[in-house]
Amino acid sequence: MNTKVLATLLVGLVVRIEIASFAGHPVDMGLFTYSARLYYETGRVDTLFPSLPLVYYVQLLFYSLYAVLRDAGFADRAFLYHPAYMVEGLILRIPSILADLGIFYVLLKFTGKLRYAAFYLLNPFTIYLTGAWGMYDSLMMLPLVTGFVLVARNQMRFASVSFVISGLFKLFGFIPFGLMMIENLFQKRFKEFAVQLGIGTGLTALTFAPYFQSGLQDFYVGFVLRFLGGSGALSRSYNIIAAFSGLRFTGSSPFAWVAGAAVIGAFVINRRRRSASSLKSLLLWSIVAAVSLNIFTQSQPQWLSWLIPLSILYAFITQRDGLANFSYFFGVTSTFLSITLLQTSTYLVTGVPSALFSAFEGLPDALIVNAVTVLGMLVMLLGYVFLKPTKFKVEVVVLTALVYLQAYFWFTIMRIIVV
Repeated sequence: MNTKVLATLLVGLVVRIEIASFAGHPVDMGLFTYSARLYYETGRVDTLFPSLPLVYYVQLLFYSLYAVLRDAGFADRAFLYHPAYMVEGLILRIPSILADLGIFYVLLKFTGKLRYAAFYLLNPFTIYLTGAWGMYDSLMMLPLVTGFVLVARNQMRFASVSFVISGLFKLFGFIPFGLMMIENLFQKRFKEFAVQLGIGTGLTALTFAPYFQSGLQDFYVGFVLRFLGGSGALSRSYNIIAAFSGLRFTGSSPFAWVAGAAVIGAFVINRRRRSASSLKSLLLWSIVAAVSLNIFTQSQPQWLSWLIPLSILYAFITQRDGLANFSYFFGVTSTFLSITLLQTSTYLVTGVPSALFSAFEGLPDALIVNAVTVLGMLVMLLGYVFLKPTKFKVEVVVLTALVYLQAYFWFTIMRIIVV
């Protein structure tokens, strides 16, 4: 293995393991450890697990290593105010860390550029989510990225399998899968459409098999209605619409359905005109869909990470080096915003929120400042995607800083909108 590749791999791995050994989001890690302990201590499956079942299965698989250690007499230690023990929290994050390494490998093999692969592995935002927070988005992104690579190789059925697996970790993976099905339908490739439908139905049924006896209702109430807002249920939201509405808990905006229809319509028109390859179209409109979800639904900060590997792939196939560079800056800024405006710098380390730097943390109306700055970055990302390829320039950094400072002035100091 090339020395530079090995060094990059080791740095990305060691940094994640070091941080994961003591840091973590107290609420999320508390839910994960409760669900895993419930199974290994009582034999009960947590049908109210706050995510899709496949995430739970993967965590249980790796948690078995910890259960063996505990049975052998290993005495784990707690760190400050975290609900999970140190080794326990680390083991729960091993799947996500391995997924990050897998994405690095796939990007490296596909692009042949260490810099592009490093933009993902050494991106502060992906390190922050996997190592510090304990999120599992990389589990969704690994089969997602693999699916796009398989599309590039014209292995459409394997790509469908990969996208479905991605969607069973987080629903976003079903977007490129759905777009592929729509294309087959409009191109009158009914056999391929039927095969894709069978793949999606079969893998989904297999995943939910343990829930068939008694867990489907709990899953429907605890996840489906909460995520889709079909019951009017509300969840915490960080998007621009919720921020300016003065709402901390919202459902999806009606504009989400309009944006979804627009993405599908644009994709169909694009493919009927044959103005781009299947890979380019799928990537382009998956990026637009991710941006739309971050703007119009009850988005979470970690959803921004989906755009990083997608942007790197799109940058490579369209020779938009500026977009690849911007993806790294996008991650740096997202990390800064999430730590200072949404959590405070001590929360993931100690388990207790505390503003060490009062000029940046614990601000009044911090959600609006975050939402405005994120919206500005999303617009700039779309500019890199749709406009003429251009280099990444320092002016982009300055423009982002100006958006942040303007939002800081008007909404934190002047308080023109009070949430």
